[in-house]
Amino acid sequence: MTIYLDNNATTSMDSRVIEAMLEEFSYPGNNPSASHSLGQEAKGRLQKARETIAKYLGVNREEIFFTSGGTESMNMLLHGFLSNFSSSNIITSNVEHSSVYETLLRFAKRGHTLSFLPAGLLGAVSPQDVKAALQLSTKLIALSAVNHETGVKLDIETVAAIAQEARVPFIVDGVALMGKERFTIPKGVSGMGFSGHKFHAPKGSGFIFLRGDLPFHSLLTGGNQEYGKRAGTENLPAIVGLAKAISLLEKELPQASHRMAMLRDRLEAGLLQACTPVVVNGMGPRIANVCNVAFPGVKGEDLLIALDMHGVSASHGSACSSGALEPSRILREMGVPYASASLRFSLSRFTTEEEIDRCIKITAQLVEQLRSY
Repeated sequence: MTIYLDNNATTSMDSRVIEAMLEEFSYPGNNPSASHSLGQEAKGRLQKARETIAKYLGVNREEIFFTSGGTESMNMLLHGFLSNFSSSNIITSNVEHSSVYETLLRFAKRGHTLSFLPAGLLGAVSPQDVKAALQLSTKLIALSAVNHETGVKLDIETVAAIAQEARVPFIVDGVALMGKERFTIPKGVSGMGFSGHKFHAPKGSGFIFLRGDLPFHSLLTGGNQEYGKRAGTENLPAIVGLAKAISLLEKELPQASHRMAMLRDRLEAGLLQACTPVVVNGMGPRIANVCNVAFPGVKGEDLLIALDMHGVSASHGSACSSGALEPSRILREMGVPYASASLRFSLSRFTTEEEIDRCIKITAQLVEQLRSY
């Protein structure tokens, strides 16, 4: 029995999503840019998918643009806003995903200045720190709605209000939020990026929300697809699967959120009892599906390998670190004292009580063995 608890890295595809994609694959000539009748029918299905997502988020259809996933989504937003300026100040945090962190470092080499706000042991920056960091030269605020390593949530509503008052664009990495709980996009958020394979849609699918007619430069140029914001023929089967996955969220949340939170709490309580000492990383309010814990006296990479050998899949750091068994950069930046002893367990709405109980039992046995060495 394999126990998969690395859902913040990727999720399995929902069987209903696969069915929707197979139906789309069966259509001939499904290029939405073609002028013939088959192309126009494909365009209709593309727009239907766009409308499904827009309705779920409570935004306009014309504010949704399809991408290949979270990395492209965040790159598209960062380049789209920052290409308007030869230099600027950018407010971000020291615990952002590599798609934001590495991209902003490149902009720093081009003359932009970065204000890396500390998340600390709380796990998210405070809105007060964001407000205090504002400068006349600040042209962008870029933060995650939910930290992908710890699950700690940003007070996005307050930060959005601060950004709106200061008239500074605020873009949000929403990858770790979608599919975990219901949310609305505050008025002060200018753009938001998402990735399909984090909520049981296919890999290679994603989208951004971009508010209204804000000044924006396209990252990919060529054809006039996606209202001129993102050139290239749309991956319609993946987009249909993406929209199907979101339509399922309409039906299954918030009940699935409550269930994931219950199982997450069950996992933490079990580990705290059976593996003492155990430290939960991230003191701020968290999303329902993430349990990031440290096991003092154990090397995280040793425990990760041992768990894998016993059929439990977890993570020691971000999946975007090329599979490296290194302590999470996020935890190190937070100042977590046991970063090298920490693992992340991330659940999905398909995780079962049996899997959680078996994970606790297996982890307890392995921790005891590793501590005795």
